[in-house]
This record gives sequence, C-alpha cells and structure tokens, in this order.
Amino acid sequence: MKLTRVTPLVLSLAVTFTACKTTNAAKEEINHAELEDGSQNADSAEVQPEEIDDSIDQELQTSINGEVPEIGAEEDEINKALKAGIPIEINKDVDRWIDFFANKNHDAFQRFMDRGQPYKKMIVATLRDSGVPSELYFLAMIESGFVLNAHSSASAVGFWQFIPASGRRYGLRVDNHVDERRDPWRATVAASLYLADLNNVFNSWYLAMAAYNAGETRIMGAIMRGKTRDFWELVRLKVLPSETMDYIPKVIAAYLVGKNPEKYGFRVPNQESHEAFVGVTVPSPINLSAVANETDIPLASLEKFNPHLKTGVTPGDISTYKIWIPKRYEDNFKDKASSLAEHRLATKAQAPRLANESKIRKFHRVKRGEHLNSIAQKYGVTLDQIKELNGLRSNTIFRGQKLKVMVEATEKAVAASAVPRAPADTDGGIYRVRRGDKLHGIAKKFGMSVAELKKINKLHRNGVRVGQILKVSKAG
Repeated sequence: MKLTRVTPLVLSLAVTFTACKTTNAAKEEINHAELEDGSQNADSAEVQPEEIDDSIDQELQTSINGEVPEIGAEEDEINKALKAGIPIEINKDVDRWIDFFANKNHDAFQRFMDRGQPYKKMIVATLRDSGVPSELYFLAMIESGFVLNAHSSASAVGFWQFIPASGRRYGLRVDNHVDERRDPWRATVAASLYLADLNNVFNSWYLAMAAYNAGETRIMGAIMRGKTRDFWELVRLKVLPSETMDYIPKVIAAYLVGKNPEKYGFRVPNQESHEAFVGVTVPSPINLSAVANETDIPLASLEKFNPHLKTGVTPGDISTYKIWIPKRYEDNFKDKASSLAEHRLATKAQAPRLANESKIRKFHRVKRGEHLNSIAQKYGVTLDQIKELNGLRSNTIFRGQKLKVMVEATEKAVAASAVPRAPADTDGGIYRVRRGDKLHGIAKKFGMSVAELKKINKLHRNGVRVGQILKVSKAG
C-alpha cells in the first residue's frame, strides 16, 4: 500500500540525519540542521507529540496481546502490498555481511537478537500500522544493536538513533529534562512515520533506508549525479557515501540471519515480549518518586518504563504528561490518581503561558478504519469545521493523513488546568465531561435542554467523550 500523505519532505527536502556514524560532511549538515531547529515552532514539525501517544494508545496494545505475525510471515492486505517494497536481493555485499555476522561477530549478533526480542512485537506492530515493511525491524538493530541508551558521536540517541533536530521534527521531546528518543515506544512511532515519509519522497524502500542513514539531501544529490533511482546502480557508480553503500546490504543480511538464526549457528531468542504496559496521565511536573509513594508502584518499575525522564521528573511546561506503568499496577494507579495533584511541583512559567491561550492546537493522524465524522466527534468539532481547517472538499481521508483539529477553551478553563483541581470544571460556564456522563444528564444538571446544549456546542450527535469541554449555562 503506497501512502500518499503529502509531507513537507516532498516540498523542501529539509535536512534530517539519523546515522549512527557520519562523515565530516554529514556532521556539518547536522550542525546546520541543529542551528535551524531552534527557530522552528511546534506547528512546523512533521509530527506533534500527542500523535505519538495516540498511536501508542490505539495501536501498540496489539503487540501486547500477541496478535503480531512473525516478520515476513503476514499474509494480510498490508503485507501483500508491502512485500514488493523491499526486494531481498542477495549479492556479494550481502554475503559479506552475512559472513561477518555469523562468524566474525557471532556473539555480538546474538546479543542484538536477545536485546531486541522483548520489543520485537511492539516494533513490528508499529511499523506495519504506518505502512512500513516489518523487515525494517532490523534497521533498528543495525542502528543501535537495541541498546536503549545508545549514543553516537553525532549526538544520535536511542534504538532508532535520532539526532535532536529530527527527533523534535517527528514529535519527540528533547531537552535538558526529557529525551523521548530514549523512549522505545515513542521513538518507534516517530521512526515509522519518518520512514514512511522517506518512502513517499523516493518511492523506494532502499533509498528510504539510505536517506535515513545519510540524509535526504545527500541521497537526492547522489540521484542527480548518477541520473538513476536504482540503489544498486548508485552503488556501482560510487556516488553514495561509503557507509550508506554498506548500510542496505547490512540490513538485508541482518534480516536473513535473524529470520533463520539456527541456519547460521545462532540460538533462537526466547519468545518473550516486554512486560505489558499502559499509559497513564499524571499532573505535571511531578516526580516519579512521588507517583511511586502515592500509588505503591515500585520506583524501579517507573524508572524502567520511563527512561526518557532524565531527572525522574515530568516536563514543567505542560499541565499533564503521559507516563508508562506496568499493566499489573493499573488498578493501583486508578485508586490513587486523584491524590497525585497535590504532589505537582511548582513552576514559574506554566500558569501564565496556559492562561494566555484561547485555543489548544491539536493534530490527528488518521488510523486504520477511522472516518472524518468520528474524528470530528472525538475532538468536539463539527464535520464542516474539520473540513474547513484542512481544506477538504469531500469526506474522503486516508490512513496516515495528518489533520488539524482545534479544541476550543476559554482562558479561565485552560489556566485552570495548570493548578490542582477536581475533575469537573464548571467555572465560567465550562464543564469537563467525566466518566459515565451522558448528554441528557449534563443538560439536566445545568437546567438546560439537550437541544440547547447541543446547539451552543455545535454538536450533531448525543455522544460525548471523557475530558471533552462543553459550554454550559452559568445558572447551573
């Protein structure tokens, strides 16, 4: 399935580099990208942070339930379309790397397989959901050997070796306190979206992988010099960086060995997935130790599942933040969640910034099976509003498409989210929907009719969602 999402990569070929090892020329371009990154605002990023968390909530639980086929074994409509995307060509370069992994680097490759196994289903599920062939699980292996804190001389970090600029561009927070490149779940979503974009640019998974290694502009330059988009011909012409010429054969070799390890003298890794996890929202900023003390979740477990919180504290510039906890402690968290607000750390800049906002800008990445009407309802906007925001002339949308949505909020309601308060906000004619609420019950509570409540909120249906902000009668 070839994705057709229009991306700024197609229009600008912005410089983004993620190679674990780079040449001097690449480092200069990386530095250039880093300087430019500081002038970009959140709206210029390819992916917004909330998109990352939405993808994890909606899709990654598939891997926990064991519903992910083995790499290369899927026979659904996605796989049938994608299998043609990566022709597994075996040549002397691929054979050389197979020999290297199987003989000269045998013990290290076994460690790579063992370290990656707990995350394998999660990574495969995420790649497939973004339309990326599952064989690219082995691209992460080549990038980092599945070392969670892998760090290169070019400041690339994590499983997928994002540099700071490309990490931020694809929705990852990277600052002094938080580095979501170290979060295996968020970083995998970001990498899958980046790879899908690169394939849209070059219409070749080989060139997409090459661009992931060397950067889009260098690969485009090689194509222009070589006058071909055939990766192997570009290798023959020697117009690619030497590391990149080895990169694709290395990934292919890792796939061939990893798919059939016993054939090459390796032990099959234990079929063990990462411990089941869930995402939970906590007041922010808050110390993980406070969450542990209040909910009886071991601090060691919180630190293990949230390696991206470098100081053990959630971000200070937002009112809430999603952390990961072992699923077996989910009930513990729910029982004590309401008491976490009192542990929020004080900040100077947070409340004034939030109080001055009249709207919270959000983006939504279309998931498999979603329709425009259901997305509009999810964010409390009308079908016409979401079409106008995105310049849509019809109701047709496609998987992977990025849509703008605008969530209305009064200054007082948004400022209220920066300080501890009860789940229901009724100040200034605003009500936040709670679990179990129905539209008729909310209308009755505020002395309104359902029709009146729907009219002032521009609702076309009676459905409401937890956390949705509704305008209500102040008299209530």
